[in-house]
Amino acid sequence: MSVIWHQQTHGVPIRKAKSERTIALLFLAFVVVITLLLAAYLALVADNVRLSREIWQIEQDLMAAERETQTVASECARLSSIPVLQERSTQLGYQPANQVEYLSLGAP
Repeated sequence: MSVIWHQQTHGVPIRKAKSERTIALLFLAFVVVITLLLAAYLALVADNVRLSREIWQIEQDLMAAERETQTVASECARLSSIPVLQERSTQLGYQPANQVEYLSLGAP
């Protein structure tokens, strides 16, 4: 019997192949786990970027609404001033009161 036949049939190369297969499977498992972790991390980063963009857009909308509110508030204050109200009342035909009469009511 030859040495090659003896090694192939009595397990010397088979044990070596089993250990190499085990190492290869462990390496493959390691690569799969690392790939899954990287995929989860990239999904998390993508979600974080999406949320950051949405927050930025909401902040921009809020600032635009605040600017509009300030503009409307200043216009309201301008239109509510006494000189503007007096001018508008005269345009509508109202006259200043020359004599004021008070009405006194009795207690119920």
